[in-house]
Amino acid sequence: MRIAGIVINYRTPDLTIQAVNALREEMRTVAPFRIYLVDSASGDDSVSLFKQAAQRDGWQDEVVLIEAPRNGGFGYGINQAVRRALALTNPPSYFYILNSDAFADRGSLAQLVAVLDSHPEWGVAGSHIRGTDGKSQAAAFRFPSVFSEVESSAHLGLLTHLLRKYVVGLPVPRTDCEVDWIPGTSMLIRRSTFEQAGLFDEGFFLYFEEIDFCHSARKAGIKTCFVADAPITHLGGVSTGIVDTTRRMPAYWFDSRYRYFRKHHGVAYATGCDLARALGMLLWHVKERALGRPKTGRPRLLRDFLSASWKNLRKTRAG
Repeated sequence: MRIAGIVINYRTPDLTIQAVNALREEMRTVAPFRIYLVDSASGDDSVSLFKQAAQRDGWQDEVVLIEAPRNGGFGYGINQAVRRALALTNPPSYFYILNSDAFADRGSLAQLVAVLDSHPEWGVAGSHIRGTDGKSQAAAFRFPSVFSEVESSAHLGLLTHLLRKYVVGLPVPRTDCEVDWIPGTSMLIRRSTFEQAGLFDEGFFLYFEEIDFCHSARKAGIKTCFVADAPITHLGGVSTGIVDTTRRMPAYWFDSRYRYFRKHHGVAYATGCDLARALGMLLWHVKERALGRPKTGRPRLLRDFLSASWKNLRKTRAG
C-alpha cells in the first residue's frame, strides 16, 4: 500500500460519507491505497450509516472503519489510524489527512505526492485551500510567538505593520515553498516523518495539534511545505462550529494554545504570551470604545481567556 487516507468523523455522517467517496476517486490516481475512517465515539447513528454506505457504495477493502473507544480529539483519532497502518507488513509510504468537510480537486493528491517524491527534505505537505465561494483561505503559516499574540489580538494596522515579520498567517503563496506549518485540513505526511518526529500529541484535543506536529517535525530536521497546485474545497468548522463568532470560544482552544507555548517554549514564555494576548485584547477594546463602535467579537472572550490563563498557570504551579 503506497498511501493511507485518514478521515475523522464526529457526528457528521452524511457529509463524511460524501468526503470518503470523493477521496476514493481521488486516491485511485495514486493507487494502491486504503482509507481509514475513524469515528470518534459520535454516539449517534454515524457507525450504522457508514456500514450501510460500505454495502451500498462498495467500499469493501478500500475503506477500513475504526470505531474509536472515546472522543479523544483530532490528533487522537489520527493516531488510531496511523498505528493501525504502521503495524501492517507493508506500511504505506504516505498518510493523507483530509477533513470530513473538505474535498480534494481532481489531481490534487497526486500533486502532493509528486512534490514529496521529488523533495526528500520535505516531510509534510499542505494544500491550497478554497472555500465554497472559490476564495482562497489561509493555508500557510508562521509559528506563533509572543509578538504574534499581541498583533493578532490588537487588530491595529500600525502594530501589524511594525510586527509584520511575526504575523502568523502568510499571503497564499503562488509557488511551492517551505513554511512553518500548514493546517490539518489537507495534510500529506511521509511515513518517515512519523517514525522520526513521533505521532500527534494526544494532549491537544482540538486546534494547535498540527502546529505542534509541524514544530516537532522541524526539531527532527523535517521541513513542511505548501503546494500551490494542489487545491481543495473546504466547508469549514462543520464539526466544531468554531466559525460561529456569536458563540463563546470553546475552552479546549485556550487549553491547546497554552499547551503549545508551554511545550515548545517553556512556562515563562507561555505566561508572556498570555500577557501579550491580554494586552492586545485590551488595546482592541480601548480602540473600539474610543471610536464609538458597537461591541463586536465573541461574547465573554477576554474574561474567558483570562480565566483559562489563570487556570493553566495554577495547574502548572501545582504540577
